[in-house]
Amino acid sequence: MSARFLLGIDAGTTIIKSTLFDLEGRELAGAAQNSSLLAPRPGWAEADMDVVWQAVITTVQQTVANANIQPDELLAIGITGQGDGTWLVNKDHRPVRNAILWSDGRTAPFVVACQRAGISSQLFQITGTALNACNQGAQLHWLQENEPATPAQTAAVLRAKDWVFLCMTGVISTDETDASHTYFAAANRAYDERVFQLLGIEGWRHAVPPAPPSAKQIGELLPSVARLLGLKPGTPVLAGPFDVAASALGAGAVTPGDACSVLGTASVHQIVVDMPVMEPADIGYNMCHAPADCYMRLLPAMTCTPNLQWFVDQAFAPELAAARTGGTNIWDHLEAIAGRMPLGANGVMYHPYLDPAGERAPIFAPHARAQFTGLSAHHTREDMLRAVYEGVALSVLDCYRWMSVPVTLLRLAGGGARSPLWGQMLADALGCPVEVAEGTEYGARGAVINAGVAIGVYASYATAVAQTVRPVGKREIVGFDTTWPERNMRKR
Repeated sequence: MSARFLLGIDAGTTIIKSTLFDLEGRELAGAAQNSSLLAPRPGWAEADMDVVWQAVITTVQQTVANANIQPDELLAIGITGQGDGTWLVNKDHRPVRNAILWSDGRTAPFVVACQRAGISSQLFQITGTALNACNQGAQLHWLQENEPATPAQTAAVLRAKDWVFLCMTGVISTDETDASHTYFAAANRAYDERVFQLLGIEGWRHAVPPAPPSAKQIGELLPSVARLLGLKPGTPVLAGPFDVAASALGAGAVTPGDACSVLGTASVHQIVVDMPVMEPADIGYNMCHAPADCYMRLLPAMTCTPNLQWFVDQAFAPELAAARTGGTNIWDHLEAIAGRMPLGANGVMYHPYLDPAGERAPIFAPHARAQFTGLSAHHTREDMLRAVYEGVALSVLDCYRWMSVPVTLLRLAGGGARSPLWGQMLADALGCPVEVAEGTEYGARGAVINAGVAIGVYASYATAVAQTVRPVGKREIVGFDTTWPERNMRKR
């Protein structure tokens, strides 16, 4: 029998990745390319949809070439991508305009108005998700108010993974994970027309596509695309779940009680539950998970690793430049520095609200901004570096404290999962073990797990996780000072 593989594509906010996996979940080959992140105005975030698709083509071609596999050895393709946002296509399946991304803040005034009018609370009672500036429905409202020609040109309203799926298969669709936190009645996993009415976007309803479970959003690779990619026409293509649910799945969070934090561009914290969790009200998301009997209770903070990248760019620029020239790992060096600094960063506190759109979890605060407090003349950049690490950790703690589901084991995904220091901080702050799975491409692994379940490679999601996810690191509670979070929280 010939070797068999699964290909995962992750259309992220800043980077497009393709990764080849064997059926044991091991990453065999991959490629990455920067995406098209545009800022036409302050606080806006858009992407050129054609540039995103070209990046997918390039990374798949490179991955297939690097792996040197035969087309018939690839069993299926799984696609995931950034959630929320608005990706519009016309009747010819061409982009109507640049995609508006989840990190775009232009809808904040509308969201605030909805909160004041009680509309946001009404939406939460239906969807289990608090309205925020990332919400596709809010973005559609903005478009009809500010670009009146756009709705008439639009045949379908998609998200990132759906756009890639359309380009590969010619099929217009989305899945439950993306649609549920925007338009579904949380209790019955189905569209609720009241959502469109409350947001005043009934005119868009015809363009919002069907939303089957992730394992049923399936198509076949078009012959023209197959030739372009060097793959077999008709190869099954699955789209879903979107990146936070896919990363949770790829890190092993698949049964009720499993918790996962994705430490990436955003800081996304989620617990698998067997039914929507509606308390506390007007906070965070409830959304469908890939397994048909599971939901995710989710609180997504706007920024995570960009806080560290920004500070290092500003305060450690010479070291960063030298590391790039010399080919050394600057992050290991900086993490060692931060690890030697005392708990509490000698009194310096950092608020990690770096995104121009402010914050969305645990509360929606569009005017929240990053800041250091507690600084005096004796403090150093090393103190501030430690404070950035701690500020992100306390943001995670903020989110989990607002959830009414206890965390007994936390799994980490995203680029920040590679940081032992953050892992240890989270174990100490949350008072629970923290586990990191083998590999780095958790979103792509979640996408191929979904694809494998869909085509029968794995009997169930639980079986797939048992076969493909292997823990390689675990941080236990070490010297936990129970007053540390409270002392820092009071300073906030």
